[in-house]
Amino acid sequence: RQRSGPGRLAAHCANVIGQLSIAIGGLSGWRRALAAFSAGAVSAAAMAPFFLSPVLFVTLPILVWLIDGAASAGASKRRVVLRAAGAGWWFGFGYFLLGLFWIGEAFLVEAEVFAWLMPFAVLMLPAGLALFTALAAGAARLAWSPGIARVLVLALALASTEWLRGHVLTGFPWNVLGYALTWPLPLMQSASVFGIYG
Repeated sequence: RQRSGPGRLAAHCANVIGQLSIAIGGLSGWRRALAAFSAGAVSAAAMAPFFLSPVLFVTLPILVWLIDGAASAGASKRRVVLRAAGAGWWFGFGYFLLGLFWIGEAFLVEAEVFAWLMPFAVLMLPAGLALFTALAAGAARLAWSPGIARVLVLALALASTEWLRGHVLTGFPWNVLGYALTWPLPLMQSASVFGIYG
């Protein structure tokens, strides 16, 4: 029996997504790092002033697929966790680099004195903050299982490390992923129930 139009479209979409997940999960080397970095960078568009939160429905699955692809034939558990953490770091680096670029402006107030420090701040702060995303991806991989459970594990790991980032060493709670849900206003009501980390 042939499927109807909507059923056929859904089957085609599922097939395309399945092929895409295999292709992205199978990336290695610089292509893997570039995919993670690009997904993280695009995720920054979910924050103010753009509030394009739907991009997270594209970029976060890429992170999930990269963590899926961390396992390879014969790889030790340690290697798998490190590959997942590496994907998380590149994702976080892209996200924080684009989301926090404005920090460099402070070094231009007295540019003759502080401008030389700008590259360090603009690159090192995102690199350090990306360690929290790496921790989330690595920790999630430890409890990884097929199906929707892996998405929930990653969500819990990200929420936990976002909370840590907001509190460790006096905290730096800028660009918490939950801020993507602060616009439009009805969506913001979820923060009153679950908190920004929820």
